[in-house]
Amino acid sequence: MATVKARKQGNSIMITIPSSLEVEAGTEFFFIRKENGAITLIPKENDHFKNTTPGEYYLPELDAGYVPSGEELDEI
Repeated sequence: MATVKARKQGNSIMITIPSSLEVEAGTEFFFIRKENGAITLIPKENDHFKNTTPGEYYLPELDAGYVPSGEELDEI
């Protein structure tokens, strides 16, 4: 397992991502810091479904037979 070292740059702490991970420069991430100190980086996407095909996420076993009438939000 490769290691990296945190360093101070101005008022920030920086961690370098090795080029072997093939992360493009300018990629934006969300980050989560867990109670144990682990940090997870999640790439930010504007459209999570841009590369999907129609019906790809349809799960027939979860279909409750609901058909929207078009006025559901009028009561809110």
